[in-house]
Amino acid sequence: MNIRQYCYFALRSDTRSAAEIAARLGMEPDEVRVRGSRSAEHVIPRCHAWMIVRRSDESVADQIQHVVDRLETIRSGLVSLCAEDEIGSMMHVVRYFHDPDGVREPPGGTSWEQARQWPRPLGWHLSMPVLEFLSATRTELDVDEYDCSDDVAADSRA
Repeated sequence: MNIRQYCYFALRSDTRSAAEIAARLGMEPDEVRVRGSRSAEHVIPRCHAWMIVRRSDESVADQIQHVVDRLETIRSGLVSLCAEDEIGSMMHVVRYFHDPDGVREPPGGTSWEQARQWPRPLGWHLSMPVLEFLSATRTELDVDEYDCSDDVAADSRA
């Protein structure tokens, strides 16, 4: 099964822009969202967001560790900012199963030494330092998983 997955840390606010958050933290985001920029009528996105993103073939655990490592330099600022009621923080994990563009686990019969070189799309864990970081910054964990097998089947019938 092919899996495409990525992670991102987001600071969200109804009132503070990503630019204001970046100025306060002293770190530019990888991506931003502007409240109501796609639809003012339905207010989509629903909030401003400042985001640090990791897209790679690494395991979810390795991607999250990479994001946390990047954020360690501004940890005290994050702790202070996330203690304020108008700022919310979230670590997002997004996974697409049966994605033709995703990575695949090694086939059966692959030696342990060879398998260690393959990406690890299935299974993941959070280390104690990562859990402590998430707790210190009052960060929630959100995991979204999607099955693309219906999309693949529909594409093959077209």
